[in-house]
Amino acid sequence: MRVFLFVLLGFFVFGCTRKSVQGTPSPNRWADERLWPVLEAQEHRDSPALCALLIDSSTTVREAAALAFASAQDTASIPCLLNALKDRNARVRSTAAFALGFIADSTAVVDMAELAILEQDTAVERSLLSASFLAMQRNGMLKDPNAILYFLDRNTGQERVRAADVLQRLPESTLRGFAADYLALFENEPDKEVEAMLVRGLARVGTSDALSLLQFSADADKPEVIIPSAIRALGKLDATPCDSLLFFWVGPGCIGQAALEALQGREHLDPAMIARSLENSTDTATTIGLLALQLQHAIGTFKAQANERLMEMARMARSPYHRAMAIRGLVNALGRNPAADLLIPIVKQGPSSIERIEAFRAAVGCYKDKTTAQVELIEDVIRGSDDPGLISVLCEEILDRDKYRGFDVGFAEALTSKLAAFELPRDLEAKMLVERTIAFVRGQAPPAHSSIPINHPIDPAKLRALPQGQRYRISTAKGSIIIATDVNECPGSSLAFDSLVTAGYYNGKAFHRMVPNFVVQGGCPRGDGYGGMPWTLRTEIGRNLFTAGSVGLASAGRDTESCQFFITHSAAPHLDGRYTRFGEVVEGMDVVWRLQVGDVMERVGRID
Repeated sequence: MRVFLFVLLGFFVFGCTRKSVQGTPSPNRWADERLWPVLEAQEHRDSPALCALLIDSSTTVREAAALAFASAQDTASIPCLLNALKDRNARVRSTAAFALGFIADSTAVVDMAELAILEQDTAVERSLLSASFLAMQRNGMLKDPNAILYFLDRNTGQERVRAADVLQRLPESTLRGFAADYLALFENEPDKEVEAMLVRGLARVGTSDALSLLQFSADADKPEVIIPSAIRALGKLDATPCDSLLFFWVGPGCIGQAALEALQGREHLDPAMIARSLENSTDTATTIGLLALQLQHAIGTFKAQANERLMEMARMARSPYHRAMAIRGLVNALGRNPAADLLIPIVKQGPSSIERIEAFRAAVGCYKDKTTAQVELIEDVIRGSDDPGLISVLCEEILDRDKYRGFDVGFAEALTSKLAAFELPRDLEAKMLVERTIAFVRGQAPPAHSSIPINHPIDPAKLRALPQGQRYRISTAKGSIIIATDVNECPGSSLAFDSLVTAGYYNGKAFHRMVPNFVVQGGCPRGDGYGGMPWTLRTEIGRNLFTAGSVGLASAGRDTESCQFFITHSAAPHLDGRYTRFGEVVEGMDVVWRLQVGDVMERVGRID
């Protein structure tokens, strides 16, 4: 057995809820009072208390305590979790393995693999191997494609998607080294989520067969989850024959926006193709995107017309999101200096933060990094604005440019003066970004942010009354989406969402972010993605993972969740264990795929 253990490691490393008093079924598992000490310890990140509960006489309590460690993710808990892997109950052992995978400590990998060899229960054995795979992935230990293929071949569901994700992220040289084996994976692949994940790596495989397979994957007969993966991969290839295929897909919704974004990365495009697409455009967002392309690639009259239409849309479009899209396209506007003449005035006087933020991003991008003009723009915005959203974006732009590392011309002092005006915890993300940026321009290591104290306790009575799987309808102009929440495993998040819904908070809020084939996100009180509530929630990790249609909470780091939520377009295993997944779409996924930035939640309500 020990020989088998080291062969396996070589592959990887080198190459019961109670009834209520009257007997009526309880709405969720929190009717069991034995579980409340577990939830209390989880909320307060009290690892010693959870370790004590791991040896409770009740199997139900031990299992709940093991799962709580997936949320707490405290490395100090590793010894008691390893001990729980020897628990007499298989579900406790399996759940302890699940939590250890997310703690992702490399020293626990050998222990878990060793115990997997001795494990008699096949379900627990799979949990141990899956947890080992996850821990090794997050520690950069998975280098050998054969080890990943071994795992892919012997698993099901999200574990196979995770393995496919690891494969497609391998270095280009590695992918090309086993190109034939990679392409063979597409033969008779039964899981469309796995296939979609593998498609993402085809552009880097680089062979003619890979290109043909990529073009075939963008065919209209393919499932919706596969097409945008193919489109985004095609966008990475400088192959003119791909352009007509990309233009074919341009339009509203996830797939159409994926195609438009792929075209925006092109250095050369046929202006006639752009003009034909413009003639067929039926929605404002697509028209703006195509006009921006025309302004970049056309000449003469067509360029001048695109310039005029974009300028008009930047002034007059009804939606601030559409005006922001038009502003983004003005980086190629006709004129001597688009940044100074068009964008910077919007940064200073734009009617909403949505437009001001987009104008700032565009203006910064007009200049080469660390040029006098760019530095002066950054200095002016730091001095002239106290808006947490704009300051956050400014920090992101600095952090994204390595030339500003160790380059402090008064940035640090000016940014430090902004901290006192931030309202915490509402502006927590802005505070964290400012502190990181101060260290960055000073050439220092990123600061270690202190843990967020609990500030939004769970109301026991309200939680006990909230049914597991409570449904909500999100009504939009494009149709309705029905989601169900996971109260059993994400109680604090589910209850907070329910409270916001019943208060009418989400009514009229917009989806401010859409990343094709990844997520659509909304619920920001500011509308620009930098707003939150005057409280934060604890990150809650349940056993359900991020697949297509999962509903999660946006955050700026652990235990910073608030009111913004997102819905995934496709499986997203890199979010597992890092973000709270508190629900799922049970009806209306076709609507999710059609949503775009600026679409409004006309009403969000409970379905009783």
